Amino acid sequence: MYSFAANFLQKKFNFDAHYFLKGGFWLSVTQVVTILGGLLTSVLFAHYLTPQDFGIYRYLVGLSAILAAFSLTGLGQSILQASAKKYYGFYIETIKTNLIYTSGILLVGVAGFGYYYFKGNILLATGCLLIALLQPIISSFGNTPSYLQGQRRYRDSTLLMSFKTATITIASVATIFLTHSVIILFAAFLISSAFVNLIGHIVYKPTKTTSTPQEIFDSYKSYAVHTSLRNLIANVANRADTIVVFTQLGAAELAIYTIATIVPEQIKSSFKNLANLLLPKYAQHQDSKILKKGVPRRSFQLLVMLCFVTIVYILVAPILYMTLFPKYEGVTFFSQLYALAFPAFVFLIPYNLMQANLEQKKLNLLIHYGSVFQIIITFAGIYAFGLVGAIIAKILTRYLYLIMTYYYYYK
Repeated sequence: MYSFAANFLQKKFNFDAHYFLKGGFWLSVTQVVTILGGLLTSVLFAHYLTPQDFGIYRYLVGLSAILAAFSLTGLGQSILQASAKKYYGFYIETIKTNLIYTSGILLVGVAGFGYYYFKGNILLATGCLLIALLQPIISSFGNTPSYLQGQRRYRDSTLLMSFKTATITIASVATIFLTHSVIILFAAFLISSAFVNLIGHIVYKPTKTTSTPQEIFDSYKSYAVHTSLRNLIANVANRADTIVVFTQLGAAELAIYTIATIVPEQIKSSFKNLANLLLPKYAQHQDSKILKKGVPRRSFQLLVMLCFVTIVYILVAPILYMTLFPKYEGVTFFSQLYALAFPAFVFLIPYNLMQANLEQKKLNLLIHYGSVFQIIITFAGIYAFGLVGAIIAKILTRYLYLIMTYYYYYK
């Protein structure tokens, strides 16, 4: 049955269906486990914590994501591409470099601790201190899935990511039943994340490797540094809504905003599975002109699929939220509104082609202009329209990225 379906799709749509079905299956398993784990944790937290406490917890999680950007976040993409081209030693050779670059997390985390401590907010000060101590470990040893995916070892990557999700979920669920302390819940999240990343590195790191040629090593390291700078700007832009909602509207409003966007965010992250499949494939391809010819057709096929997902989600959302988050009435509309951004993720096709071709100049322009627009429109939207403005800002940003990505790809 599998072979028949793969052959049919390959003949009908002219793409490597065997690769995408096999890789897509394991990545889909990863995504299902991640979604279930994330939803279970969110449902329990939303049920047992007050909106104020849940909002503070989500703010701390947002801070940890922002501070993680002060490290070599682009190294994962370089490891994936190097691994796809069989430079397996690159993964081990960059561990020390990655650890050095995480010093940015430590410095910014300690600065955050001092800021909140002198403002008298001991809870947020303690949260920043935990991030400063644990996030460097999480970031330094978090690239194992990229190493495995570059080798197309999607089964091993799935096992590792599923183990990570299960561990974090179990730690969070066990903690919420023992205490409703926000800082203890946040510590459980960080400690379990660090533990899993360390275990994954120990289990899957290559035992026998050859040194990466210096020219190749320098090329991928340079790409990782440039990508990290882009990621820093993009991460701040992507998390600006969390910061502004928390500081301007309050923790309870952030809880409502989080609940409204949590399911669409999980669905959005599943679209990134496509990127994890495309990038190794593109990185191995030598003729970019052949790939470029197929972009319009592939884009249209993906657009049709994304529009279908959007319609289905808008229809299902009321039942979903009534079942999972009965405590948070009125968030369904926000969630349905956010789903209108789904079709914009067709930009992943040209974006990953630019990544595979290491087109740093185009990617820099795309991220810089897009991030500046996102920050400005996020501030303006929230100040003018509150939560609705925050969601509209996200939608507009996605479509701006869509237009800009195709523009720079064909420029």
